[in-house]
Amino acid sequence: MTKLVLLVLVALAAAVAAQSQITWGHPSVPSFGQYSRSRLLPRNSNVSLAPVDRAELLVGQRFDISIEVHDTTATSSPDISKLSATINGKSLDSYFLSTPINQTWSFTYNTDAAAARDGKKTKVNASRYALRGVYFNTTGTYNIVVVVGSQNLNATWVVRGYAGDKKVKNLVLFIGDGMAPSMISAARYLSRPTAFGKFQDNFLNIEKLGSVGKISPNGYDSIVTDSANSASAYNSGQKNAVNALNAYTDTSSSSDDDPKTETLAEILRRERPNMCIGIVTTSEIQDATPAAVFAHTRARNDKANITSQVLNGWKLRDNSNWPWDVKPVKPDVLLGGGGEFFTSPNYFVDNSGKQVDYQTFKDAGYTVVNKGSDLSAYTGSGPLLGVFHRNHLETWLDRNVLKENLATVNSDPVTGKGGNTDQPNLDQMVKVAIKVMDSKCSEGWFLMAEAAAIDKSMHPLDFDRGLADLIELDTTVKYVVEYSQSNNNNTGIIVTADHAQGFDVSGSIDLQLFSSAETDSTGMNVAKRFAVGTYQNAGWPDSVIDDNGSPTKWTSQRFRLMASKVDSPGYTEDYTVITKPQNVTNPLARNPAITIPINGSASITQFNITLTNTTIALAVPNIAEQFSGIEHPSTLGPADTTSVHTIQAVDLYCYLPGAYKYYCSRVIDNTELFFIMAELLALGKGDGSVTVSSKNIIDSSSSSSVNVGAITGGTIGGFVLGAILAALITWLVIRPKKTSDSEAVKEKTEETSAYTAVKSDEA
Repeated sequence: MTKLVLLVLVALAAAVAAQSQITWGHPSVPSFGQYSRSRLLPRNSNVSLAPVDRAELLVGQRFDISIEVHDTTATSSPDISKLSATINGKSLDSYFLSTPINQTWSFTYNTDAAAARDGKKTKVNASRYALRGVYFNTTGTYNIVVVVGSQNLNATWVVRGYAGDKKVKNLVLFIGDGMAPSMISAARYLSRPTAFGKFQDNFLNIEKLGSVGKISPNGYDSIVTDSANSASAYNSGQKNAVNALNAYTDTSSSSDDDPKTETLAEILRRERPNMCIGIVTTSEIQDATPAAVFAHTRARNDKANITSQVLNGWKLRDNSNWPWDVKPVKPDVLLGGGGEFFTSPNYFVDNSGKQVDYQTFKDAGYTVVNKGSDLSAYTGSGPLLGVFHRNHLETWLDRNVLKENLATVNSDPVTGKGGNTDQPNLDQMVKVAIKVMDSKCSEGWFLMAEAAAIDKSMHPLDFDRGLADLIELDTTVKYVVEYSQSNNNNTGIIVTADHAQGFDVSGSIDLQLFSSAETDSTGMNVAKRFAVGTYQNAGWPDSVIDDNGSPTKWTSQRFRLMASKVDSPGYTEDYTVITKPQNVTNPLARNPAITIPINGSASITQFNITLTNTTIALAVPNIAEQFSGIEHPSTLGPADTTSVHTIQAVDLYCYLPGAYKYYCSRVIDNTELFFIMAELLALGKGDGSVTVSSKNIIDSSSSSSVNVGAITGGTIGGFVLGAILAALITWLVIRPKKTSDSEAVKEKTEETSAYTAVKSDEA
């Protein structure tokens, strides 16, 4: 009996390993290259499907299905009248009891970088078959087959769900926008002392939460992501494309009609209407990361429309009535910047002439505050809208240390004129949000809080402002940990980044020597480079922490981090704090490079290239801001004036009860965080007609075949399943002989739950 069980387990483990493997030749593996007609297309195909192959969904989660057919040779859109689309052998429309919505259009695209440079476009005709606002009520593996003429497309979707009660009463998702692991280390060196190099218990608060993992932030379209794409993965469980918010990017001209997926907050409104939802950010509330909580559009800069979606949810602006029975999120607390899109002329106006502005929110029951002092004085139970800047809030450094800079910006969130010198800090906003939601929702709350200016400062290479905002985030996390501890650990905390930037530190700078050394005519500034310390001479930087524990001592440092990025425009670095920014960025920050127009004919002779444009924009160092430093050549495109994101995996830190913290102790796709949060909040129960296992065991009656996708779809995933199988095999081999096979199997069955499995795997 033992040998038989052992053989079965070995075979099952081998099957899991074999079926879960993605090979280079699989049609779902993206085509090589930079430019694409549509990244939703499988290799060598003219037919795309959204959701894509291997997508995972939650029971009851609303989503759109889009099948797009392309033709690059015909003069009209492809004929899809005979298109066949089935799910587990049954037609899609009859399975979902939904009427297809067909569309046709044409579009153009660049085939490669040379075509983009030369302005050469290739035309494509497209047709679409779509089902809108459908959902599954049963967990399982679903096989989709699409046939159009001679072309076939095969895909598998996995539907997951969770039984039982909430694992935490409240849940906070902290996002440090652009927060690379190296930035966390740099912030620690600046703000934490060591004893002969040992930090001991002096790591950052986020580093001490209890579990550490990694997240791969890329989308389906590119190895490098943006905030819209990656934050949407956290909120909807779907890989997205750059600029897209909870919508697969199609090729139509409209940014309204891309296939959508319901977000965690929208699901909360449907399944747990008595829970509160809060959104706090130091950016515009319409910016990508906060908007990913509630919005659906492929155009993240469509900020007036995003403002409307706060109250009204997704709607087609041409007044077409497409199915989408999803309630607007209408957050109980919404705090940040973005006043420009609540005021004329930039507020949203629908086809009937109705506008969405501050008064609209007041009419919907919101109290509106525009100053930090008014926020602190608020004692109500919401809903609360706080808008404290015309655009993004200024950084912590300017809000708290260089306060005189606040008056130099036209930041008033109502008039747009004059500076709002009363802008709240992140921890202040989070404290008020929690207080309001505690007073309103006894069943708990979900809060997304973003430290946005980490990313917004690192883009223009303003490392001081970026790291100061990271330290502000860390202080805020400490407050929420203490809040949870004082409330029987009823609040789960997840801290991560939506993506990384290529920041790092390779040594230190003696700023006294650097500043006193002369510049030279070569631009190499050799005399200044004697101030660079590497390896044993890197030493330790001056702390930026004052006697009150706040990072205020930025301008008094002599020994500073020698920080840089792997990517940058051409710029000059003198390693000083920019105390008086040029007021051309939002938030206020460094301005490392500017663009100048170059005549096309001159570009031929000076740069040895031929361009069809009469002029080009060329980025050059902004010597008006930093002149006497070390020159860095550009590693980016000719017109790029700021740095970009990189492919790094980002850190994942979790403060969760019991074994649940081990959910974060692994390397995961960004989509998996959605399912972790869904399980913690016990979402994904459908309409209650189906019993769903917390381990996502598949009901074979719901699917024509149960494959490895269903198994790997669980929160534990195929990784842990393999570990369980390996542990079972090992135990069967080395178990004490006095235990019978039946007793062993019974004992192991009683022990193995989703959570102990994760814990034993990590051990």
